Amino acid sequence: MKRGIVFFLLFSFLAFAGNSEWKIRAREFETKVRKVREFMLSRGLTGILLSTQRNFAWLTAGGTNTVVIASETGTVSLLVTRKKVYLLAPNDEVQRFMDEELKGFNVEPVVFKWYQDIDKGEKLLLSRKLGGPGLASDLRLPDTIYIENQFKKLRYVLTSEEINRYREVSRLAAEAAEVVARKVQPGMTEEEIRALTAFELYKRGLVPTVLLIGVDEGILKYRHVIPKGRRLKKYAQINICAKKYGLVVAVTRLVHFSPLPESIKKRQEVAEKVYAAFMYGLRPGASVARVFKEAISVYGKYGHPDEWEKHHQGGAIGYNEREYIATLKSKEVVHLNQAFAFNPTLEGAKVEDTVLVTRNGVEVLTYTGKWPYKEVEYKGKKFKVPEILIR
Repeated sequence: MKRGIVFFLLFSFLAFAGNSEWKIRAREFETKVRKVREFMLSRGLTGILLSTQRNFAWLTAGGTNTVVIASETGTVSLLVTRKKVYLLAPNDEVQRFMDEELKGFNVEPVVFKWYQDIDKGEKLLLSRKLGGPGLASDLRLPDTIYIENQFKKLRYVLTSEEINRYREVSRLAAEAAEVVARKVQPGMTEEEIRALTAFELYKRGLVPTVLLIGVDEGILKYRHVIPKGRRLKKYAQINICAKKYGLVVAVTRLVHFSPLPESIKKRQEVAEKVYAAFMYGLRPGASVARVFKEAISVYGKYGHPDEWEKHHQGGAIGYNEREYIATLKSKEVVHLNQAFAFNPTLEGAKVEDTVLVTRNGVEVLTYTGKWPYKEVEYKGKKFKVPEILIR
């Protein structure tokens, strides 16, 4: 009898927790729909068709419209008009999406036969009919206004719910990379390390979107190392982007078997100093171009003035691997509650974490407490920077 009561209470708690999660997501959805409509009104639009994976995830508070992982476009779309939100879906997908991605959301399904979209582009035809004359899209489609470059700015500032999800995803992504760095052994191929990395990510519910796995001479020769069958001797790089709830995390971990050669050690120290300069500049309202200019000047102070030209240095992150890449001509400013991933590099050296700009400074989202870090000072402030693991 007592056991039955315990099971009943446990089931009731889980059901309540599940319903509560859906209610929280539905509230976030409604808040974002209002933002979309404000965006529409400011530009005289009558509807916005959102089809990309990143915008579907953003609007639905972490949902996914993905079937083909490598595709930018999901299998269903959301159409936001001034009065309604429609789910445009083929008949073989609509029920699953209403059950598993949009439960309790104020969304009206509009269904077409799967072959109708292939034969005559039914989704776009319906969008034009429902969206009105001022129809915009996050894809370049006929007779629509392309708005992704402006629309993506709605994603920059994260809500408190998104920040909580981002902390979870960042911890899991970094944990996966760090586990791999401790599991790899000399003799493993780059492909074997990549497979292990993918396994650790998928096991934690993350989908890898970038897997740059390299060893030894590959790391020294290339900034983006693609697995090409090289076998690990002493030095391995695990450089990943991975996502969950639509939120993308970027992180790099380096591991060296035996004491670090002096040449790599010195270059890594320069990368760390450049990284600390980026962290110093990340303050709400700061010009991204100025942050970039000051940080890359550090390369020159340590004898590598042109190094920043050999690889991009990163930028804002969120629902894209980079929402934008910082340059000397960037027009953006740093926002409170915005995420960034900078990745200064030199030959055989790199630093990369995902961070959040907060009122109290920079929060390192990919810090797990289980990886060696050091404090690097820049202009009187100290910042946590990941080190190369020595095994």
